[in-house]
Amino acid sequence: MRFRDDRRAAALQVGAVLLLGILVIGLALYQATVVPDQNERVEFTHSQQVQESLQDVRNGILRTAAAERTSPTTVPLGTRYPPRLVAVNPPPSSGRLATDSGGEMTLVNATAINDETADYWNGTNRSYATQRLSYTPDYSVYQSAPRTVYDDTVTYNEFDGESRALTDQRLLEGNLIYVVALNGSLGRSGTDAVSVSPTPVSASSRTVAVNGSDIAIEVATDLSEDEWERLLADQYERNGGRIDGNASGVRVSDGTLTVDLVSNRTYRLRMAKVGVGTGVTDTSESYLTVVDGADSVTAGGTRRVVLEVRDAYNNPVSGVTVNASVNRSDASISPTRAVSDGEGRVVYEYGAPTSVGDTRVDGVNFTFAGSATRANFSGEEPESVRLNVTVVPPGGGSGGSGGAEPRLEYPDVFHDGDGNPNEDFEDATIPPSDPEGFLSNFENMQAADGETATVVSSWFDNDLDVGTATRDVPAAEEYTLEINYTGRGNKVDVVIVDDENRELQRVRLDNENSLTETTITLDSSASEYVRNNGTLYVRYEKRGGGQDFVLIEINYQRLRLN
Repeated sequence: MRFRDDRRAAALQVGAVLLLGILVIGLALYQATVVPDQNERVEFTHSQQVQESLQDVRNGILRTAAAERTSPTTVPLGTRYPPRLVAVNPPPSSGRLATDSGGEMTLVNATAINDETADYWNGTNRSYATQRLSYTPDYSVYQSAPRTVYDDTVTYNEFDGESRALTDQRLLEGNLIYVVALNGSLGRSGTDAVSVSPTPVSASSRTVAVNGSDIAIEVATDLSEDEWERLLADQYERNGGRIDGNASGVRVSDGTLTVDLVSNRTYRLRMAKVGVGTGVTDTSESYLTVVDGADSVTAGGTRRVVLEVRDAYNNPVSGVTVNASVNRSDASISPTRAVSDGEGRVVYEYGAPTSVGDTRVDGVNFTFAGSATRANFSGEEPESVRLNVTVVPPGGGSGGSGGAEPRLEYPDVFHDGDGNPNEDFEDATIPPSDPEGFLSNFENMQAADGETATVVSSWFDNDLDVGTATRDVPAAEEYTLEINYTGRGNKVDVVIVDDENRELQRVRLDNENSLTETTITLDSSASEYVRNNGTLYVRYEKRGGGQDFVLIEINYQRLRLN
């Protein structure tokens, strides 16, 4: 037999080599195309997770600024790729979360309405350093991934040459200016998740009323002018907001955003300082202001005086010693030295002399910087307060022991529409000009005989519309209206209007046929009108039509100045 021409074994070897080559080429193609594509999707998904986490961090910072409590958020710095049997993965992706300087936020030409607070907020530009928090990825494949940044109440993505906001802005909302400064040092790199726990340094929901000519907000920013115009579009004056002018009211130049506000309008300034990481610096006392002062005291009486120590963010500072003195030897202030409590407040008691021949004015000094008896004391420094207390002889004026906090203002004139022009408080100028129903003749929302005042509508006159006015209301940061009544409150609205009877705020009374005290916090529109005009107009208005008989017995209506 002859086998020299038999080549079957060689054919098997060639086939095996070809098959092996195809497998190698297939694996190479899989490694070069499929694996990178899958890994890019993993990295893209991780980038989306980081963006959501930075938005949660932003929300946590804002919650901490308002509620004085920590709101931690976890940020995944890196991600791992799915395991593979034959292909090779790169090392797990990593990233870096770190703070860096965000520049300054500046309030331009802002002056407080409160006289004592205006010793500090006196139109001088006030600047606040802030940090920004950014995540920078280090991906193997997804090379166009953005850098995600929180800064100036906005979280945004930063691409090459362009930035795009992921959230709305909170810097300006209507007449509320919100400054939230970020402080501290945070720098973490790697693949693991890191927890970001904002801590309140100076935080509260307090607002301070300010105004001024050419008032503006300046903020260091990496966002473009077009992006800020988009974010602030609904805040332009033409859209019911407070940004002056058209597009010129928002501009970005050399990395600084300038927002021009409508001049000579009242704004609510809310400020906070929030820390992240290490190296967070505390705030210190910046100014002293009056919470409850002594205006007039009868000889022999006493009056409580409450002051508050605040930092540069208008928030209370505890543990600060405040000295006090009075410029009359026969009057007293007690104690002469007090330490601010957890709410930044110090409480004193002014004691008037036992007798005076005629009305006189006593000066009371308070300061946390030096002596209250120093010769150059003026009370106009931010750290000092001078109160002028009018002391009147018995029977010569108002005053006495104790005091209310906050102050109360009562209605002084009424228009009850009952047709009697001879009532002490009848005033046809109070809106509405021709109310239906009637309101008994009373002072301070109480009938002259001490009985409860009554507001009633008949079966056939289906409208109840009664107006009251409180005159000469001092400027305050916040107003609350207290109404004590009995009756079908769920059929009556309390409507706050301006002097042209235009509605500013409406609140429905609740409960039925039971003694009820309701507290209404005036909203921004109503508060601004009262603050600027010194008058509160209140209407009691029947809700809806129908033949219902409505009886409201009002014990009192009073306005609290906070």
